[in-house]
Amino acid sequence: MVMAMPVAYHPRIMKITRLASLVGLAFAALLGLPASGFAQSILGSAGNFSILGGAAVSSTATIGTVISGGDVGSAASVTGFPPAVVTGGLVTTDTSVVDPALTDLMQAAAGLSNMTSDADESGLNLGGLTLYPGVYSFSSVAALDGTLTLNANGQNNAVWVFQVGSTLTTTANSVVTLINPGSNGGDDDGIYWDVGTGITFGTDNQILGNYLAGTSITVGSNTNGSGRALAQSAVSLDTNAINTNGGPNDSSWNSGLMYNAMGNVVPIPEPLIFLWLASLGVMVAPILWWHKTRKLKIIV
Repeated sequence: MVMAMPVAYHPRIMKITRLASLVGLAFAALLGLPASGFAQSILGSAGNFSILGGAAVSSTATIGTVISGGDVGSAASVTGFPPAVVTGGLVTTDTSVVDPALTDLMQAAAGLSNMTSDADESGLNLGGLTLYPGVYSFSSVAALDGTLTLNANGQNNAVWVFQVGSTLTTTANSVVTLINPGSNGGDDDGIYWDVGTGITFGTDNQILGNYLAGTSITVGSNTNGSGRALAQSAVSLDTNAINTNGGPNDSSWNSGLMYNAMGNVVPIPEPLIFLWLASLGVMVAPILWWHKTRKLKIIV
């Protein structure tokens, strides 16, 4: 007797599929990678916020401040909302929401500060520089006077990390911009500013990325951009338009990094892609070969 059995349920195909899955999971475990092949943002629940201040968030503008794409929150006080406007998010002082976010913020900041620096930029003005993806450190203060250009050089999953020992200060009309994104358009890129104490933005700036401050962030009037302002203590706003999801394809510059099995912040490694492709190839190749016959014949 000859029976027809659907290809997907043939015992040999099922065995190969299970084997491929087990091999992929085993390699992922050995490498300390997420079994699913996808890594959560290192910001954790802090990533739900556009503006986060442990003790206070305030907006002094009578009109014009618009925060989009995330929540605005503090564990103690939020003032100036309204007239400041939040779209795509909530204003909250709920400690059951804010406190875990502050904990995740502290963990992310510690992880970023422990990354190995690729270049020590201490004493240099970021204005006028063009920087490729990497980790850039400043032993104490960092300053931006002018335009900082981040050149992805056609790379997908490009990441910039700025480790600043104490303060970051920008002058009026300073700009951070990204050029030459990869084939994904830059929506998988990550930009992280890890500042030990305070961040002060001058007026009329264009900011870009996730700004993490150990104490406070002060945003000058008419300073706008795409990203987050996350501070352990306080954030002060003044006639600002900040869109967290203002990156390519509504991204928010929080990709490219993950926690490994040791709890360290590391770049999302290429093996995630290769493991997926290898597993896909192992599963699909025999199915395509068997598919040529349209159906499998089993003699019983």
